[in-house]
Amino acid sequence: MNSLYFLISNIYPITAITNPILLPIILSNTTNQGILPASLTVLFTFKNLSPSKEDVEVEYDKTLLSMIPNTLPVIKNKTNPTPAKICKFFKFSFRLIKTKYIKRGENFIPTVIEAIKNSGIKLENGDFVVLSKKMVSTAEGNFVDESKFKPGILAYLCYYWSKYVWGYVLGKLLKVKEDKIKNLRNMPKHETLKHKQTIIETVGLRYALKPYAEGGIDITNVPGTYVCPLPKNPKKWAEELYKEIKKELGVDVVVMVADTDATYKVLNFYVTALPYAINGIISGIGVFGFILGRLADVLKIGGFAGCTPLAIAGNEVYKKYSIGELVRIAFICDRVHKTIKNINEVLEKYNSYIITEEILEKLEHTPVVVVKIKEEYKPESQN
Repeated sequence: MNSLYFLISNIYPITAITNPILLPIILSNTTNQGILPASLTVLFTFKNLSPSKEDVEVEYDKTLLSMIPNTLPVIKNKTNPTPAKICKFFKFSFRLIKTKYIKRGENFIPTVIEAIKNSGIKLENGDFVVLSKKMVSTAEGNFVDESKFKPGILAYLCYYWSKYVWGYVLGKLLKVKEDKIKNLRNMPKHETLKHKQTIIETVGLRYALKPYAEGGIDITNVPGTYVCPLPKNPKKWAEELYKEIKKELGVDVVVMVADTDATYKVLNFYVTALPYAINGIISGIGVFGFILGRLADVLKIGGFAGCTPLAIAGNEVYKKYSIGELVRIAFICDRVHKTIKNINEVLEKYNSYIITEEILEKLEHTPVVVVKIKEEYKPESQN
């Protein structure tokens, strides 16, 4: 079991941990340390996280800090240096569940149940079973063929808006990452026009105006010229999988469907650029959600909070977690999923000019992550 241990020490007044703080983390197969700037020190270990370090690298972004509760029973205060005798830990562990490639229109639930049984993991009440949205959309047959779309005037508008306004003005002002800006400036015209038209007709103009990752429509790990929109009914699939796990395995878990797209914290609110999300996250506002999130980061009133849960069902233990904690769970699961890192390498390996279902069937897929979160209290001398 892969385990992540948090140890809180050297804490400033407790309000210091209620705001997002940058924590540099690079996950590897060996023990690492991450130091929070100024106010907190967090020690953690990862063991056998993945066969490949590349698969689990986490960017320097807002991180797992919200997994730590906003109140702790005992702390060290800088104005009172007397050591605390008891510290509170979160033991956070997760397990990747391998499955076969789920084909379009195929019910994934029997496959997931069988994969969990074969994984050797012991599910317990309150565990999270987190599904990638792409597997759910694929089971729904929810693919769209971009080659069928003919770009119109709005697609041209979105293309030039993304390439020039975002690539040279807004991207810089809102501190979009340099590699993203470079990609925007060099985006291929023909393919981008097709993609923007697909976004406009599938989810709407306000999503097509986002410079990249528009409207939750995914172009990776799908065959041919297809793209994969968000699931039409993720709540239904989450509930059905929950019932089947309870029936087959006799445990009362939480089932979450999550998307890789960002959720941002803006003051005390959470917002995403996706068409929908779980209750507590403002959604459906398209590019404006992205702009608000980037502005919050620039103005230091929030910023990236995690990935976006689309639906959640099952054991109501999830209600004790804040939105910030739930989006962090989604973030961790997204970072450890194994997906195609370099499409060109895959195409070269299989001597093909396009990704096919036959190629996808030969690749490794981990669309399910089991997450366990436990609280522990230990004497400081044991840390």
